[in-house]
Amino acid sequence: MIFVTVGTSLPHDSLIEKLDELVESGAIADRVVAQIGEGEYEPRFIESFRFAPGLERYFRSADVVVSNCGAGTIMENVTKGRPLVAIKNPDITGGHEWELLRKMEEGNHLIWCRGLEELIDCIHRAKSMEFAVFEPERLNLQELLDELLR
Repeated sequence: MIFVTVGTSLPHDSLIEKLDELVESGAIADRVVAQIGEGEYEPRFIESFRFAPGLERYFRSADVVVSNCGAGTIMENVTKGRPLVAIKNPDITGGHEWELLRKMEEGNHLIWCRGLEELIDCIHRAKSMEFAVFEPERLNLQELLDELLR
């Protein structure tokens, strides 16, 4: 199962629509379940819900998690070594989120999907890649802050 979450702050209709197209065309044969938030697009080929009190059960049962770039969702999954594809929402204008993604990708903690045209390849890579568990206690917070503020 592929679990998709767009988070709670902004909809990501283009992501949900792309996944719906990939399932409809047969490019994705897996079951896809998506948390779509306040999005306007209503998927026809993937299971969806707007919000849930918690997503842990979906994360746990997913073969691949596809997520927006929210730090909470990223940390919840990389600390458990789950296959995670993080895709940027074009309505978010970067900054520290991109630096976090870059660092996590360098450590093999996630796959950073930079655009919808890469999505299917990123999902296929995630299915075969071994992800490293991120250990937050090893993080030198001052070093990270210094680097982010440069």
